[in-house]
Amino acid sequence: MPNSTPPRIPRRTVLAGAAATAALATLAGCGSSDSSDGTSGGTLTAGFDNEPVTLDPALSSAISSDRNVLNLFFDTLLRQRRDGTFEPALATRWTDTGTEITFELRQSVKFHDGTPFDADAVVLNLKRILDPATRSTKTAALASIRDVKATGPRTVTVTLKAADPLLLTQLAHEPGMIASPTALAKGADEFGRRPVGTGPFTFRQWRTKVQLTAERNKTYWAKTEEGTALPLLDKVVLRFVTEAKVLRAELSTGGVQLVRALPPEEYKQLADAPRVTIKDEGVRRNYYASLNVTKGPFRDPRVRAAFAMAVERRSVGKAAAGGDFDIAPSFATADDWFYDDSLAPLPYDTEKARATLDKAGLRGKVPITLVARRRAPDPTVGELLQSQLTAAGFAPKVEILEFQTQLERMRNQDFDAAILVIDIPRLDPSLTFDPYFASDGPSNWSGLKDSALDALLDKGLSTDDRAVRKQAYVDVQRRILENNYWVFLHQAKSPLIHSSDLKGVDLDVDGQWRLERARLGS
Repeated sequence: MPNSTPPRIPRRTVLAGAAATAALATLAGCGSSDSSDGTSGGTLTAGFDNEPVTLDPALSSAISSDRNVLNLFFDTLLRQRRDGTFEPALATRWTDTGTEITFELRQSVKFHDGTPFDADAVVLNLKRILDPATRSTKTAALASIRDVKATGPRTVTVTLKAADPLLLTQLAHEPGMIASPTALAKGADEFGRRPVGTGPFTFRQWRTKVQLTAERNKTYWAKTEEGTALPLLDKVVLRFVTEAKVLRAELSTGGVQLVRALPPEEYKQLADAPRVTIKDEGVRRNYYASLNVTKGPFRDPRVRAAFAMAVERRSVGKAAAGGDFDIAPSFATADDWFYDDSLAPLPYDTEKARATLDKAGLRGKVPITLVARRRAPDPTVGELLQSQLTAAGFAPKVEILEFQTQLERMRNQDFDAAILVIDIPRLDPSLTFDPYFASDGPSNWSGLKDSALDALLDKGLSTDDRAVRKQAYVDVQRRILENNYWVFLHQAKSPLIHSSDLKGVDLDVDGQWRLERARLGS
């Protein structure tokens, strides 16, 4: 398939000129949006299927969903547009020499608790992520940083061990979200439940398994191009609802005006709903099975190969996503520059899977535990995999768990195989592969310690030469597939679904909401 080639992410960036900075500073989102007519007010109620474990961006781990919530409360140093270029946020301009980046910070910004935003706050946040005692899930993202210093009240200089073409991208994501030093001083547990940033909304209340409420930050720094203060909404309520049928019904009746995700079997029923908008923004939900290589049967690569050959991916996709899915060999979509159509998983072959188990000395039924989340269509995927694996000589037991319980099991490698999903595409393959497959990756569910794979991932980060990087990430995908560390299932379409009365929802570079410009009304 033909590959599109997005613009190269610039390694040396200089933003200067007061006029350009002022124009860019008014922008409140990274995606396309409806122009604002100045309408403000109202409460947006959104149906949300993934309740966060923490609202501390340094500790968050549910990459595909947490940022939808974190974007309410936090600003990053800079923002990344969907074409890969950058625009100011808390930093109004920056200079990048390759081994040193100096950020000039926005003036007159305060955290929600009244603490002034300044260079010391930025230094504290970045050093907190780098401090091993924090146990941040974002440490690897900032590993190229040698030192960070406040070189003025509103100037921060970051010195690098070596040029890092992806550092600006990282600082436009969770590692660049700046939290109040005053609030952080109260401890990570309290901060994770009561976040304090500089973002467009302030935290009001979090009722576990019920809802989270955020209110308009009346002193937010950003404005529309016409000079209207942002955000426009008075309040955002996230209702935690894991049942897709309930989310669909709530949207159709007006109980919620926005949903994070619905499986195709549900959103297709809204196709003719008069007050619902469904728009494919190119986001895909990539379902996969992660295999635990630290213990149990999947330590043996032959058993992993048998699992891979037992799975008929199109049947899984059809059952879970109807006709609204793509098949791809990994996280890459057909439009990604690191996609390679020569890559392919082992072909579906039940008899060969059985024979492979026999060669591994596992005759009869091989018991395995497969964990899945209690949210459609994950149980359906689990049931179908159970049937396919049984036919190939496994004896799978499927456990349906609440999301936080499943994550805890994954972190502790207390499973044999697990069904999970991430949203793709992401702007850079390092953001897709490194968290899951690097030995020190925060989401290395399989427990991989593969030095050759680590070397390939490091090579992908070592240069901004697109050809070199593409080969590195193609080789990354090939090694994952050859070792059957994971079995990639299908890529379900995940359109933006909301009430037709809701306007101005922006999307981050990888599909998460930005609600600064969102407004209700015709």
